[in-house]
Amino acid sequence: MRHISREVQWIFKFLFLSFFISGCATSGSDKKELLKTPAPQRIYYSDYDAVWKAAHTILKYTIANENQETGFLETDYIKGVDGWLPPEETKPPSAGLRYKINISFVRGKADGRNSTRVTIEKKNEVLRDFFSEAEILPTDGLEEKVIFYRIERELIINEALRKASSQ
Repeated sequence: MRHISREVQWIFKFLFLSFFISGCATSGSDKKELLKTPAPQRIYYSDYDAVWKAAHTILKYTIANENQETGFLETDYIKGVDGWLPPEETKPPSAGLRYKINISFVRGKADGRNSTRVTIEKKNEVLRDFFSEAEILPTDGLEEKVIFYRIERELIINEALRKASSQ
């Protein structure tokens, strides 16, 4: 009788441990799946160099990494209090909030015209304390839309100035 109870104990321990391990594995992956959203993209019917220059003109953050040949631009980490705030925000963001913006540019042709596809990826993080890992937060997409809008406006202004100076 005692031998059977040990076997039953081992079975219960095994089942408990397997449920515990599988529960921990699925909870973390669900959170990561929620954060996987496609980065916003926009196509500008303009020359690649003009779009690159417009992005540099409107971007007011420190640039950590850039390469015009590969079409990659990366900002340094921006503290939440120093970065962009939506107009409806009345209180300052958390002191541990920081983010960086990655912009990629791809040359191409669309409808027989030169075009440039711009993709903006904003990576939000919250640092709770010195020892713990940074918690990744989803973006609301507003700053990305503002950047797209400002690039478009800069391209329109530059085109108008070019036409005015040629007359």
